Amino acid sequence: MSLIGKARWILGHPAFTAQPVISLLRLAAWRVRTAVRIGATVSLGNSGMRMWCPPEWRGNAKLTYLWRNAYESELAQLHRWVSPGDHVVDVGAHYGAYALPMSRIVTAEGFVTALEPSLHARAVLSKNIQLNNARNVRVLPVAAGRDTSRGTLHIHRDRSRSSLAGLSDGAAAKEPVEVARLDDVVPRDRRIALIKMDIEGYEQWALEGARSILTEDRPVVIFEYTPPAATAAGLPVRGAWDALVAYGYQMHRVTDGGEVRLVSDPEHRCGATDNIVAIHPATTSEQAA
Repeated sequence: MSLIGKARWILGHPAFTAQPVISLLRLAAWRVRTAVRIGATVSLGNSGMRMWCPPEWRGNAKLTYLWRNAYESELAQLHRWVSPGDHVVDVGAHYGAYALPMSRIVTAEGFVTALEPSLHARAVLSKNIQLNNARNVRVLPVAAGRDTSRGTLHIHRDRSRSSLAGLSDGAAAKEPVEVARLDDVVPRDRRIALIKMDIEGYEQWALEGARSILTEDRPVVIFEYTPPAATAAGLPVRGAWDALVAYGYQMHRVTDGGEVRLVSDPEHRCGATDNIVAIHPATTSEQAA
């Protein structure tokens, strides 16, 4: 995305339009903090959790500092799909923007399995887990895939975009990682209620490695629909979408106003990115019973 495109995205974000002055002041403060290499600890809204944001100008640390848990509309709706005592899975947990609030929702009776292959991101995630005394979060140092193997994680200048695919617009380093099937590494002592996936285009492969979980537990799946990342991974743009539809899931989007709206097609122009919430009708029926 170009500099102008990034500026338009920030200015058009619902969290910015809701608090434009505060957003601009925070953006300026974050620019100074990154220049002098001083991170910040922020409160994640009503979740009661706190998150340490490393001083990085690109990526989720900046967005979390700007808008806390309002930078993605799905964060405010997690309580719809996650309850006390649940087991939830965060694939590509990064710094913990989803894992931390989910750990509070599931309470000490439930737990979060967080997959994060990046050494740097895992260190920040561990710091945030300790900061919140989130003892119900278990971190697995692996990438999710369709089989057990080894891979290379390409570290992007925007660390939230690090990927198993070598992206041409910002890979700065590489590190070897273990790749594993979710069916093999995620504990199955109770039903899995939700899986969140943000793994830069490899969501289809991660789903292929979770056949047992999807067929037996039918968890809600929040995944990032990112055509450029899927293309870079050599996978179909609609791969994750079509895979979940084949399992009987229906696709939804969360509107800026918090409405969970059924959608029948990605309806994206080339280059767009959005989160999709896949819900199995049988799960909805069970929750209503």
